[in-house]
Amino acid sequence: MDDCSIAARTEKLRHEIALIQQEEHRYHSHKNHSLAERAEHAKRESRIRAIREELRTLVEKAKEQSNHGTVWYS
Repeated sequence: MDDCSIAARTEKLRHEIALIQQEEHRYHSHKNHSLAERAEHAKRESRIRAIREELRTLVEKAKEQSNHGTVWYS
């Protein structure tokens, strides 16, 4: 994965997080939730955890590529 694709994927994931956070704000703005709403909330929480893990992986890949480039050209 090159730097451009890492950056593009990171941006896409951050955008997805922003959308999920909007949904979560709507969810938390009222008190009574149906079973379906609670299930969707749980799915969003799970997706946020998965996105954060993927972002950590992308950061590590970017660091590895950066370090490799530094070593390669020095």
